[in-house]
Amino acid sequence: MQFGITTSSGSDAATEAPRTENISRLTVWSGLDTQPTLAPDGNSVAYSSNHNGSFEIYVKQLTPGGREIQLTSDGQENFQPAWSPDGQRIAYYSKRRGGIWVVPTSGGPPRQLTEFGAGPAWSHDGTMIAFHSDSNPDLGASSIGSSTIWIVAAANGAPKQITRVGRPVGGHVGPTWSPDNQRLAFVALNFAGQEVWSVSLAGDELRRLTTVDTVGKAGYPLYAPNGRSLYFVTGPTIWRMPISVENGEPTGAPVKITDAGASVINNLTVSAAGKRLAYSVQTLTSNIWSVPVSPKTNEATGPPQPLTNQTGTRNNQPAFSPDGRKLAFMEYLRGSGADIWVADADGKNPVQVTTNTRDLTPNWFPDGDQIAFTSYRDNHRSVWATSLASRRDRLLFDIGRDIQYARLSPDGRQLAFNLTDNGIINIWTVPVAGGQPKQLTFDQELAGFPCWSPDGKFIAYQMKRGDDAYVMLMPSDGGEAIQLTLEHGRSWPFSFSPAGDKVVFAGERNGAWNVWWVSRTTRQEKQLTNYTKLNSFVRYPAWSPLGNQIAYEYAETNGNIWMLDLK
Repeated sequence: MQFGITTSSGSDAATEAPRTENISRLTVWSGLDTQPTLAPDGNSVAYSSNHNGSFEIYVKQLTPGGREIQLTSDGQENFQPAWSPDGQRIAYYSKRRGGIWVVPTSGGPPRQLTEFGAGPAWSHDGTMIAFHSDSNPDLGASSIGSSTIWIVAAANGAPKQITRVGRPVGGHVGPTWSPDNQRLAFVALNFAGQEVWSVSLAGDELRRLTTVDTVGKAGYPLYAPNGRSLYFVTGPTIWRMPISVENGEPTGAPVKITDAGASVINNLTVSAAGKRLAYSVQTLTSNIWSVPVSPKTNEATGPPQPLTNQTGTRNNQPAFSPDGRKLAFMEYLRGSGADIWVADADGKNPVQVTTNTRDLTPNWFPDGDQIAFTSYRDNHRSVWATSLASRRDRLLFDIGRDIQYARLSPDGRQLAFNLTDNGIINIWTVPVAGGQPKQLTFDQELAGFPCWSPDGKFIAYQMKRGDDAYVMLMPSDGGEAIQLTLEHGRSWPFSFSPAGDKVVFAGERNGAWNVWWVSRTTRQEKQLTNYTKLNSFVRYPAWSPLGNQIAYEYAETNGNIWMLDLK
């Protein structure tokens, strides 16, 4: 059914929002307290925090003078706690050990339940735990690829897969149980956005509960204990949507519960009586940074420096002009959309270039005047170009489907891009002047996010295998690919060195993201930055044609736990 977001003022009990009696801040740590889970009685909350450097699970009593108790202390980067219905156990995801673990709330050694997956959620009878297959602590990296929903017996047993790749399209994350334990709601993440779906335990009955067009990017679904409504989040706002107890379908319009203003709300949890909601309120600081490098050795010659210095925006996808003097990038401002900006290579004199609400991934033409970009218009993504001199936009390429992450070849004659079929991302190319698209990769998991070598003869890209992603290299006209990186973790390439031997990538090793490069000829890997915080990430490293700097996005998330009482 179609519905719009409203705030109800009528008397219809199905759509009338519950009153919020009191909103209180539960934690005050200057770092990141995140992913709360309320005890069934609503008198304690557990959450993950980096109080002592690594992320551990903490429990805080909500009674006056209540203490904060550290539940785990093994340094294994523990996230996503979930309180059992009997209040005796907490399940969580261990980043370094891998998989889902369970620990007594009174303390004691944890027990491993699965060897993979994250985001555990208990069934209401305490016999099963649902989780998603992608091992991701949800601190920056999205599970756009092939994550699916699974369940496992809480007492041990073989995990059972519930959803399948491509049904629905996107990565499936954040499962939550219906009160009768017959359905699971979850989020499907893809390039078009994120939507809430539900599925029967047999996996054969899918229902879409929200759409991007009606509510925007919806996340963190949570059934109300009485089963008559579903809570979810869009950016800074918590909504409640009435649903049918019989079939789980929406029965009315979502109504607003609360709004966090300039911050973002994540990780909803509700007490067993349905009287308390807890959540994390987080702020992402994202800017373009630059690390100086030697054109001769390709090694860092100094510490990184910020090129932008903003709050409330996300600045990323930098692209140097062919002469290295200008830097295009995308600026996303929540509520206003994403646009392309151009500044000097040192970040000075920024100018907004586009004004459409969703303009992404800038690429320079060889003339240094035109910029190609992906734009969301007419309900799908196509590729456009704009001129810095005339500020006129023109359509470059449109196949009537969502083109994702389009990258222009150095000579300006071809585009490489992602297309998703049956939930799987692969790389295609097409001539800018027109012609038939050509599929380059035929992966069954994920092969995407292409970038061109300076001579246009090669394309580097990301290949996903389980929890890991590797840098791959193939001829730009198709052919056999070779694997450049071998280390566990995630390696997301974005550009080449001016000479074409090095591929620079955002690399995650042991939870920390940094700027790296790998040599095509020697396979040597080199780390150029030294970030250590798990609540930060690096993205989109772009190497200047002058060889003297690499620009990239650096972002850090901080926040605390909040709670509201529902009347």
